[in-house]
Formats: sequence, C-alpha cells, structure tokens
Amino acid sequence: MRTQKSRANKVLPAGGKSLWQRYGGLPAVSLLLLLLIIALLCWAGVDGNRASAAVGSTLIGCALLLLVAYDVYATILHARARSGPVSETLNRGVWCFARWLAFRKSRLRRHQLLNAVGPLLLPTLVAILIALLMIGYALIYWPHLPESFNVNKNAESPRWIEALYFSGITLTTFGYGDIAPRSSAMRLVALSEASAGFVSISLAVTYLITVAGALERKRIVASSFYHQAEGGADAAGFLARYFVNGKFYGLENIFAEAARDLQSLLESHVEHPVIHYFHPIEVHKSLPRILFLVLETSSILQSCVDADSYPETCRRPELRNLEDTARYVLHQLVIFLGLDELEEHPEEAPVAEPARWKMRYMQTMQRLSAAGIQVREDIEAGLRKYYENRLDWERRLGLYATFLGYDWDEVTGDRDLRHAEDQPS
Repeated sequence: MRTQKSRANKVLPAGGKSLWQRYGGLPAVSLLLLLLIIALLCWAGVDGNRASAAVGSTLIGCALLLLVAYDVYATILHARARSGPVSETLNRGVWCFARWLAFRKSRLRRHQLLNAVGPLLLPTLVAILIALLMIGYALIYWPHLPESFNVNKNAESPRWIEALYFSGITLTTFGYGDIAPRSSAMRLVALSEASAGFVSISLAVTYLITVAGALERKRIVASSFYHQAEGGADAAGFLARYFVNGKFYGLENIFAEAARDLQSLLESHVEHPVIHYFHPIEVHKSLPRILFLVLETSSILQSCVDADSYPETCRRPELRNLEDTARYVLHQLVIFLGLDELEEHPEEAPVAEPARWKMRYMQTMQRLSAAGIQVREDIEAGLRKYYENRLDWERRLGLYATFLGYDWDEVTGDRDLRHAEDQPS
C-alpha cells in the first residue's frame, strides 16, 4: 500500500457547499431581523456626535451575537451532521493542523497527540462562544457609556473596559452593582444578555454530557466487536467463534444487533459531529475498525464459506441488511467529512493490492478450514468475489481511516490477522 504520510499531509476539504447552502438561510434571516430590532433600540438616545461610531459598534456587536446564536442552533439544537460555522471551523482547523503535525511523529506519538484533540475541542468551543457573546454585547454597550449607565465613582475606567466588564458580569449573572444600566434600551439589552448567558451555559453543560454518553456507547460497541474478533481484526475468528458441532449458532441475532449498533453510531455522529475528532489510541475502539470487521465478515461469508453447506447463514436477510447498513454508514461518514471528493483522485486513497488481498484470502480459507467450516471448492471464483467486495469499499474506508489518523495496516491487521496492532509501537 502507498505510504500514509504523503496522503495524511494533504488538507482535506470540508465539501464544496457554501455556508449558506450548508446551514440553511431561514434561521439566519430570522435571527438577523431580531438583532436589527435590538440595534435600532440601542441607537436611540445616542448623541449625534457619536452616532456614526454607535452604528458601526452596534452592527458589529449584533453580527457577533447572530454568529453565536446560529452556531448554537446548528451545533446543538439542529442535528445536521455538520456543526455551526464557528464549531466547524474550529474542529476542522485544529484537527487538520494536529494531523499535519502528528504524521511527522512515530505511530505512538501520533496517536497520543491526536487523542488529546477531541477533549480539548469542547471546552475551547464553549470558551470561544462565551467570549464572542461577551464581546458582542460589550460593543453594543460601548456607545452608551457612561450616559446610559449608573457607574460607581470608584469603578470608573476607560469606556471599553467598562463595556467589557459590564458585559462579562451580566453574561455570567454575577451583577456586582458597581455598574448598572439606566436607560430602558440598555436595561432590555442587559436582560437579554443575562438570559443568553444562562441559556448558553445550560446548553453547553447538556451538550458535554450527551457527547460523553455517545462516546461511551461507541466504546461499548467497539469493545464488543473486538472481543468477538479474537481480540483483533480477525473476521475468520469472529465466524469461528459461533461455529459449533458443524453449524453456525446465533449469527442472525449478532448481525441484526450489529446493524442496529452501526445505525446508532451514525446517528451519534449526526447529532454530535465533534465525535469524529475523538481519536482512541487503541485502534480497536475506533469506528474504522468496526466497519472493517463488519464488511470483511460479509465478504468472507460471500466468497470463502460454502453457501450450499450453510444456506441458513450465508443467505440470511440479516447478513444482507448488515452489509447494506455498513456500506451506507461508511458512505454517509465520508460525505459528512467532505472526503467524497477525494474518491475521484486515486493518489489520495489506498490502492487496490491484489497480492495482499490474495494472501489474506488464502489465510482466511485456512483459518476457516482449521475451525471445521466448509469452504468454497472453486477458489478462483471465490477470490474474484472477494476482490470485487474489497474493491467496492476499501478505498472509501481507507480515506476515512487515514483522515482519522490511522494507518491502513492498523485497521485491517494485515501484519497479523489474529492480533492486529492495537497497541501502537
């Protein structure tokens, strides 16, 4: 396979759509109208000498408030597989820089560095949004200080300090009382800021809790697949585990449960896109490994196992549903991250390697035979089917794994089929 570093150093696009197309315009228009009304109220009472400064300051402040409000809406309240403009820019920018740096280090150091990104993104995003809110309201207060406020003589400071200070204590609802609004317009604005601060902090805490719950579910599903696959990426071992006394037992239930788990993981990534950037050091806890095991198991049942000997397993609708679900989940994840454009560029994705596929196919046939499972007699036909399946999904899965910071041999366990490199070296 082509070296990973040359691909990893590329900056991967977020998709070709504009922000307006990506996030939708109606909510933004509604919020803009609301903030313009606030701006008109704020301009009232400003003397003519400072009217132009008031207009500029208030417009910029309202624009910042609109940006924060829409980002909270798009990231937390309205799940669309992509975060709001601030969140998306932060997540993508930090991740691409971290990948650029990580792929210049050893495998262990790379995973340690990328593992630190996800936990830092959430508090950083909350801090940025709160700071933008505070600055936005401060810009609205600034033209009205000190005329529209009662300022304690001992608390007098430069206007911009007073505006920023009052905005901060109002947003966090501290309210020391040394500065208080006097005009009706400023009282209404201060009331809206206190409400915005309370709502924002509540939503941030709720979002952190739900993301933590989604990550926990992901780890549970990954651990289940890991132990069923003989503690690695061994799809043949996964099948052999359920083969007893010449018959497969319980696979239909396993397939149905796995399909539900994949759908649940996809929904978690739709509702909380930041989950993409939580990078487990142990590859068996990653989504690329889960998808590989599911797709490889399906390929083995279609190309290696004798379907005539086990029709109740190889021709079950649960197997087809599981394969379709895994392909759909992978396709959606690639689209969410904007990686679909790179599929058209062969130099950006893992290349087809028939020699590697043949070696894995033959090793799988040996593993199945050793477990007493009847395999295909027509090896050439089975190998062609295996090639066809791997060619259909490997390029896409390789792009996804590389974007998340994993080498292809880590995901597939091609160096050691039974015990893949779960602990980086």
